[in-house]
Amino acid sequence: MPRHLFRLALLGALLFATAAAHAGTDQNMDKMVVTATMTEKRIADAPGSIEVISAQDITELNAQTVAQALESATGLIVSNESGRVKVPSIRGARAKHTLILLDGRRLAYGFNDMVDLRQIPTTMVERIEIVRGPASSLYGSDALGGVVNIITKKASREVTAKASGQYGRQIDGENDRFNFGGYLGGGTDQVRTLLAMEAGHENGWDRNGAAPDDGFSQEPAFLAGRLAWDLTDGQSLSAGAEYMQNTYDGLQFYEGSDRTRTADESRQGYFLQYDAAFMDVHNVMVRLNRSEFDNELGFTPFAASGERVTEQYTNQLEARYSGLFLGNHLLTAGGEVRREGLDDTQNDMGTNEHTDNYSLFFQDEFQILDPLTLTLSLRYDSHSEFGEHWSPRASVVYTILEGLRLKGSFGQGFRAPSLSELYVKSLRQKGKLVYEANEDLKEEESTSYEVGVEGEYGDMYGGVTLFRTEVDNLIESVFDRSEGTGKNKKDFYIYENIAEATLQGVEVQAGVKLPLGFSLDGNAIWLDADNKSGEDVGGQPEFKAFAKLGYTLPEYRLRANFHASFVDQMTYAEGDKESYTICGVYLAKDINDNFEIFTGAENIFGTRLNRNDVEQIEPVTVYAGLTMKF
Repeated sequence: MPRHLFRLALLGALLFATAAAHAGTDQNMDKMVVTATMTEKRIADAPGSIEVISAQDITELNAQTVAQALESATGLIVSNESGRVKVPSIRGARAKHTLILLDGRRLAYGFNDMVDLRQIPTTMVERIEIVRGPASSLYGSDALGGVVNIITKKASREVTAKASGQYGRQIDGENDRFNFGGYLGGGTDQVRTLLAMEAGHENGWDRNGAAPDDGFSQEPAFLAGRLAWDLTDGQSLSAGAEYMQNTYDGLQFYEGSDRTRTADESRQGYFLQYDAAFMDVHNVMVRLNRSEFDNELGFTPFAASGERVTEQYTNQLEARYSGLFLGNHLLTAGGEVRREGLDDTQNDMGTNEHTDNYSLFFQDEFQILDPLTLTLSLRYDSHSEFGEHWSPRASVVYTILEGLRLKGSFGQGFRAPSLSELYVKSLRQKGKLVYEANEDLKEEESTSYEVGVEGEYGDMYGGVTLFRTEVDNLIESVFDRSEGTGKNKKDFYIYENIAEATLQGVEVQAGVKLPLGFSLDGNAIWLDADNKSGEDVGGQPEFKAFAKLGYTLPEYRLRANFHASFVDQMTYAEGDKESYTICGVYLAKDINDNFEIFTGAENIFGTRLNRNDVEQIEPVTVYAGLTMKF
């Protein structure tokens, strides 16, 4: 599909729905969110730019992982990083500038300081909340660009169960996959439980028979449990654990030979939480959280420079209180104690380090007048390596008339350099690139502004947001020197605070219910990412859009959709620019109240990418499955 035709068609649909959105109600605006303010409220009333991807949205995209679910998000790009890791970038900010939370809990860093979203399955995900723009005033370091909060299903008192399995295959037969997962919950008057699991297998594939393989084989597995005990009507104690594991292997050309690269990754977490509600307007939460990541990387036949073992952890103790005062001030205050540690070994180069962070934060949600709400928040962080840091934020929500709102915000964020950037020397690109750490790095800082209008009218909703973020002390890897010649040549890079960057653009999102059971939803972002050192910020698209045309036939219990994602002008380090469109279809039929069958296809037009004058073709995959729920 020509990119300009796609762009114009989607833009026309978005502007049509947005222009009409000025009064009335819509279920999208009634969704409840907690990430923006740490207090529950309707998305229409929440300050800033918020998006919710529901469990139904995830199902209708056939998203097996959080990485796949986020492909539809406004202003967010899911990109491939080293080791084929899938990471999010919000409004052009680096992946390291997006804080990933699981039920509000921090996750330990993963490979090269990235949380790989492929590791997190959607089996027990209730919804995903996305906050675009700096959220350091509540969450501290790493929320410079925004927050992705993955919220899972709660422990259940009533018996509830769901199981789903599916099989998928490339139409040319080079790859197939299967997975099975589900959950079971139930309890008594005081005790609630939930247990979830998932397992699968995907074969690797390759088109030309030469390294590297186009797709690695993988064997994901997931197990999680939740337990809640209602102590009184207003008090509860809850605990939980999750374990995620995956093994990837495939052929790569490394150190002059074709070798099988194997990565064994696991992520596990544990938490204990106390919640209390008093007089319906006062709430207390205390939580102890532990998150771990382990990765073992190696090659067969053996390659010394490719051997690497990484262990990272996060210990977190947090507490917060929220309460209503004077009838119109919702106050939230809390604090956090956190330790992050890293044990990394590559090619006999070892690192064992940790940092500590202590923080306090305060927030006032103040309804000045009936149509005007002001939210002020401020956080103080004391970092063992980078000292004290203050992060303020101010947001307003003004109801122009029923169904039409003006939102604006100003905020500052920061990110402390990671332990890897400070202490770990790593090898990349088949061992030809050496990235050296720098203990003299400074923290990155951002200042962000945004203003937008959103609303709904009957069966339509829409919104437009303008944003600008200025980043100081941006950390980049800078070429330092080369050593050796020919096949033994290695290029050395070092992390430095070299640049200031400006990220600005426009976001549009809208939707409308059409006649005959059809609906149309979509979003788009135009981004200008400028590095003040003179270079564009690499790997960021100038334009990205997503659209979904849905169809329901209630009398036959039938649902279907066609969805398309378009990414324009991704600029890479070697100077290449590429655009691509990925389209999919989904069809589901309820047999009865307990059984559903579904089928679909991914990348139905066979995406073609051109990098270094080499055409790469992503194959079409078809799938079918069955879901049981009770």
